[in-house]
Amino acid sequence: MLFSPAFLNSFQRVSKNHGLALPLKFSSTLDELNFLSLLSLLNFASGYRVPLHVQTGRGAWDSIRALAFSLYITSSSEGDLLSAKGLKTLNAAQIAEFMGINLHIERPHENIPGVLVGELGGPLNDLVQLIVSVLNETGEILVNAGYANLGSFVLEALLQAGKVQAEAAVEVVLEKV
Repeated sequence: MLFSPAFLNSFQRVSKNHGLALPLKFSSTLDELNFLSLLSLLNFASGYRVPLHVQTGRGAWDSIRALAFSLYITSSSEGDLLSAKGLKTLNAAQIAEFMGINLHIERPHENIPGVLVGELGGPLNDLVQLIVSVLNETGEILVNAGYANLGSFVLEALLQAGKVQAEAAVEVVLEKV
């Protein structure tokens, strides 16, 4: 399925500006599909491009890719963060750390001159909360449906789509005959 013309043609069209050479060695095609599926799931941060550039020097795509790399690399030492159970347990502090984002903003204390107060906030806090929400909800759905990870779900969907297309093709051939 990963080498089908439909997937390869759309992949080339969608990724032509970025490419997707990954400096990772996957243990299986399913692990690679899981990684690519997660990367696709999280590719929604374009509205945060400017604050990401200001804070990290990277745009949305590069920041999400860095997050996915961090999740993949860290999975070997902290449990499988890319598994359904791992996605379900991720929190804002982990996501902010993996993305290299500071979630605290400083403001002057109202009553004490010269003292700054740090608090959670800023536009990137919203982004991190969105990412955590998407990952936790995805993990919850996958766990409840009995999938080990997002890649397993995507693979099953691709296999089912392949069956539907094959059955439709058989019907066309039988009608013609």
